[in-house]
Amino acid sequence: MGITDAGDNYQRIKKALERIRMTGIKSEGAFYHKGKKEWTSKVFGLYDSIIFRGEKLEDGSIAEKNLLYLGNIYLQNLNSFNIKPIDYTYWRSLESKIASRLYEILGIKFYGIRNKKEGFIRYKYSTLCQLLPVTPHEYISSAKRQLNPGNNELRDTGFISKYEWSENGNEDWLIYYWPGERAKEEMKRAKIKNIDDRTEEYLPGPKEEVKKYSKNLSACNAQAEQIDLINKLVKLNVSKVTAENLIKNSGQELIEKWIEAINYSNADDKAAYLVKAIRENWQVPEEYLREKEEKQQKEKEGKIEDLRIKLKEEESKKRQEEIKKIEQIYSSLDPLQREEIRIETENRLPDFWKAQLNKERIKGKTSKMLEVVLEEKRREIIKEWIKSGRIKDKNNKQKTIS
Repeated sequence: MGITDAGDNYQRIKKALERIRMTGIKSEGAFYHKGKKEWTSKVFGLYDSIIFRGEKLEDGSIAEKNLLYLGNIYLQNLNSFNIKPIDYTYWRSLESKIASRLYEILGIKFYGIRNKKEGFIRYKYSTLCQLLPVTPHEYISSAKRQLNPGNNELRDTGFISKYEWSENGNEDWLIYYWPGERAKEEMKRAKIKNIDDRTEEYLPGPKEEVKKYSKNLSACNAQAEQIDLINKLVKLNVSKVTAENLIKNSGQELIEKWIEAINYSNADDKAAYLVKAIRENWQVPEEYLREKEEKQQKEKEGKIEDLRIKLKEEESKKRQEEIKKIEQIYSSLDPLQREEIRIETENRLPDFWKAQLNKERIKGKTSKMLEVVLEEKRREIIKEWIKSGRIKDKNNKQKTIS
């Protein structure tokens, strides 16, 4: 613990352990009891008992060591790795007591947002004061002087990247925290590397949470899907018996997801890691989620691009059909009407193109660019005349252009 071996420290540690032993925790569905297969709602303690060196044991002998017996619920959560380890060396290096306590609080909360879009957490000032605990201040300027030294130390040491205060329109202000590189590294190190591939010692999850196969699938198709999943698990060195148990007690979607995600873990024994991850419904690695999201984004962008190309092709086809219709109408006109359109076309040309037309007529040849301009202007006039009724079809009906 980094403290000297003075006698008073022994007494302080002893009293601290006794206080923890006497402290009760009231749980309202916060802990899942695997043995009873239910969420626990009861009052319990972290320690069942403490026997200090020199005291009598139950058998009448004298304890040669200090013995600490953990409570059943606490022990189950530790064995299930439902914990967020802290960097004890870093924790001890923090000079501010507020900074060290904030490190404990924020570390757990950062771990909970690692796969969420919101890259920050926030607390009400009053809530944070209760958790630290410190006495709340009436004015935000005083509150900042109270907490910012600890906030700054966490920021300067890389645990948070930044923090912000918000007055929130009332007296109970909000404080926002963003994880820094140190916090992100801690989250990565929290993964388990070595897990024994035990099959009988792990209890399955609650039956009410087991996901069933779609009722629309035939029994034959459902069985084929199960066999396929079993084969995939076996290829990953999971025993057939264990694979069959996983299929019976876990959701198909979860198993498929972890079969893909297992290669993103840094576990030495990937088969054992995979089994425990599926049984305990672990969150898949961030790298897997990030790569999957990038893949989905690329597919989405590809679909958008395909749609854009399709719309452009349809627009081009529609334009070609329109041009074809207008040219057919123009060809069906008598010479006098065509001459009127020609004169109107040339009159509507911008001055630059009028001058260009006169120059090219003298040469006796018009450029392709000028021909395109003349055709566009001519089609524009024909559409106007069709709309106004100046051009009729053979049945004396007004021609329409979409």
